[in-house]
Amino acid sequence: MLTKHKGFTVLELLFVMAIMIPALLGIIGVNLFAIRAGESARQITKAIQDANTTIERIRDTSKQSLAQVTSTYPNGQTVSGFSNLTSEQVVVTYANTSADPLAVTVTVTWSDRGRTMSRALTTQVTKRQ
Repeated sequence: MLTKHKGFTVLELLFVMAIMIPALLGIIGVNLFAIRAGESARQITKAIQDANTTIERIRDTSKQSLAQVTSTYPNGQTVSGFSNLTSEQVVVTYANTSADPLAVTVTVTWSDRGRTMSRALTTQVTKRQ
């Protein structure tokens, strides 16, 4: 009498594994990419917020005078007080320190997984009343 065996053969299991393992690895890879992209976007957002904060401080200082702005935030010098990102530096530069309106560029640089990242915002400031 012949009995029917229920279950899978080794060949069938190997075939299923050959399909499932690359599919699972692909899903894991996409998830890791999404996590890293989200972290990079978060860091860029923080950098832009820090640049905006610096610009607002410069605008507040401009109520006194543009000379006060350039002395409080010297050209090419690092602005202190920012540590939201790894190795973060916020630097203010001016196209012409005696111009009115004063063209201001705030550049934020930081380290992201061994790479140097940078974002810059530019605005013009004049003496505020």
